Amino acid sequence: MTFIKGIAMSPHPPIIIPEIGRGEEHGAINTIEGMSRLADEIAKIKPETIIFITPHGNAFSDGLCVLDEERIAGDLGQFMRPDMEYEKEVDIQLKESIRKSFNENGIPSIFLNENRAHMYGVRVELDHGCLVPMYYIDKSFSSYKIVHITIGMLDLMEMYRAGMALRDAVEETGRNTVIVASGDLSHRLKDDGPYSYNPMGPVFDKTLVEAIEKGEYESVVRMPTKISEPAGECGLRSIVMALGSVDSVATKPHVYSYEGPFGVGYMTAFIEVKAGKTESLLEELKKKNLDHYRIMKESEDAYIKTAREAIEKWAEEGERLSWHEVKNSVFQGRSDLVDGLEERKAGVFVSIHKDGCLRGCIGTISPVRENIAEEIISNAISAASKDPRFAPLGNDEVNEIEIKVDVLGNLEKVDSEDELDVYRYGVVVESEHKRALLLPNLDGVDSIEKQLDIVKKKADIDETEECKLYRFEVERHEVK
Repeated sequence: MTFIKGIAMSPHPPIIIPEIGRGEEHGAINTIEGMSRLADEIAKIKPETIIFITPHGNAFSDGLCVLDEERIAGDLGQFMRPDMEYEKEVDIQLKESIRKSFNENGIPSIFLNENRAHMYGVRVELDHGCLVPMYYIDKSFSSYKIVHITIGMLDLMEMYRAGMALRDAVEETGRNTVIVASGDLSHRLKDDGPYSYNPMGPVFDKTLVEAIEKGEYESVVRMPTKISEPAGECGLRSIVMALGSVDSVATKPHVYSYEGPFGVGYMTAFIEVKAGKTESLLEELKKKNLDHYRIMKESEDAYIKTAREAIEKWAEEGERLSWHEVKNSVFQGRSDLVDGLEERKAGVFVSIHKDGCLRGCIGTISPVRENIAEEIISNAISAASKDPRFAPLGNDEVNEIEIKVDVLGNLEKVDSEDELDVYRYGVVVESEHKRALLLPNLDGVDSIEKQLDIVKKKADIDETEECKLYRFEVERHEVK
């Protein structure tokens, strides 16, 4: 028996609250009906505690945030209704059990009390991601305690593990609990929505809704970043964390509604917890990742193998790989593999990708090392550790990454944009002391105009500035 009795998946648009929508809420009537059904389902369970997982509280990039006071209040003042106030008692015992479980399982988190909140310049309060579902729940059942958790920008597997740790805490306290995963789906369903339309918006929503309907939770946990990021969603991590709380538990999902009336996708769903056990999705995913990693490594050529060996040694041991070590242990002196790396000099870029998205990229336009092998090793480590756009690659990520190695040809000065080709040539722009490079044949870069716009922004070169253009070809090493 599990003490988690169900998961409510709720959107949180304030407009669906009649006192705020003032008639406009009727545009989302299916969502309102779904919210009422969620509230009725929770009222049947009469949970002692509801854990609200929201993306709109005090979100930190590197961990979850749990509000750490005895009582927490909040209102809808930012939506012109400061009179709509809520205050709930925190389940202290469960909160402390969650603290212990997060610590034991290595889940990065901060427990935020008033003193810490003052240090960070934030407030300990209920946000609208919590208040909107609470508005509907309290109409049917209001005598419950809460735990308030705000998601962090952790990867999906880490969020799933956090959900499993949450479940451990609930089981330890024996508290009958419902989890509310608050979050809207894509915000890019229409041009007249809050953001411009993106074709990945409908794809994301359809994929997620169908996966929940069918109980195929793997499709949610493994949602490709190349779909979720352009979709502009805010609910995926809340949902994934909630799903982690029922790992290995038999469930029966019910999707009550889905619609996107204001250019934003709203889903209401309830996952009923049943008696019985299932295989752990986390263990299945780990096995699939390892199988994929093994197959991928077998397909990598000498250039990629060298980069991977360098990245893994740095991530696992914090040490720089020597070419001598690779040559004698990995390639075992095979001249057919070694000669091409030792006898050439060239600029090299190493790109790291995870879940179909860039995870790090560093390179040299012209050679600065003894040979290509040393160039690859140096740039691979830098791509994993020094790309300012990303946190350093973790040891737990090395079996999830794909690596590309681009060996650059000579730069050729061009006098006209007509001499460029986004698929064949990379481009370098230069204006006085400012310079930047963009590799060829990149996802989403399908025109010379876009290629030049991106590379000029990288170089901080204004459109009005005159600049020199160079093109180059690359020898790309990647696993097809």
